Amino acid sequence: MDTEELRDYLKENSNIENLFTSKFLQYLTEKNNQRSLDKRWPQERIDREAANMYYKFIVNIHDKISSNFKGLAKHDPNKWRHFISVNEMLDQLEESVVEIEFE
Repeated sequence: MDTEELRDYLKENSNIENLFTSKFLQYLTEKNNQRSLDKRWPQERIDREAANMYYKFIVNIHDKISSNFKGLAKHDPNKWRHFISVNEMLDQLEESVVEIEFE
């Protein structure tokens, strides 16, 4: 499973993307409001930064999961789905995102 497939799988089977993105958007908005008016980012940049951070988050998850596979199994989406299910990773990831704090 590649990073894009993992992102799609998480989007279809969990609320991780919405949780992460809304939390990070809130963080970026608060940080942006602390800037002087002439240095504030437009909303488009805040949205883009949130999307980029979520993608980095997914890449990190992908790297951690892929380290559990050898050879061709790294590319087999069924093995990934099974691994994620057996290890209850969706619940764990959602809990982690709920608890995450940005600084």
